[in-house]
Amino acid sequence: MIKKVSIVFHSVCGNNYLIANDFYNEFKNYDMDVNIYRIEDANYESLAEQFEVASQYKEEILKLQIASPEKLLDSDLIIMGSPTYYGNVSGAMKIFMDSFSTYWTEAKFWGKKLFSFSTSGNAEGGGDMCLNCINVFGLHMGMIPIPIPSNLIEGKNHTAYGLLHYVGDNSDKRPNEDTKTTIKAITKRLLTL
Repeated sequence: MIKKVSIVFHSVCGNNYLIANDFYNEFKNYDMDVNIYRIEDANYESLAEQFEVASQYKEEILKLQIASPEKLLDSDLIIMGSPTYYGNVSGAMKIFMDSFSTYWTEAKFWGKKLFSFSTSGNAEGGGDMCLNCINVFGLHMGMIPIPIPSNLIEGKNHTAYGLLHYVGDNSDKRPNEDTKTTIKAITKRLLTL
């Protein structure tokens, strides 16, 4: 049974923050013990000025605690989100993942549930590979990656690897109602674990 949820995200354009925040609010609606953390990114303040969403939410994002493996140790479910960079996670997310090395040798995250999400420019942008990278990381840590079931929302197709939001040619394309509906449905399913 899920008692504590931790949401960890890296966001450059701001859209991953909005998705992470939607997950956070959905879990709060169920009175869950949930925390949201950002990945440390020394370049975020300057990068945020280049993107409308990131610029709009910059101060809000910077107020969040920076993620560390230690902060996740008592979580039952970890939700990780990264932008897709060339079919992979961002550099900042990879650095965060690499910081788990001492916990890997001790299997400290063994049995924890993991759900992944990402944003990608388009269907050919490698978003599935980014989600898979997060899931493979989780498997190495002994976590249990949670897929999206094929019947989550009737008439909608989703990748099994996690939630993928396409921003298209516009990096400021915010999560739409379809994405928000999917987040609600995923949260409801995750609560059944």
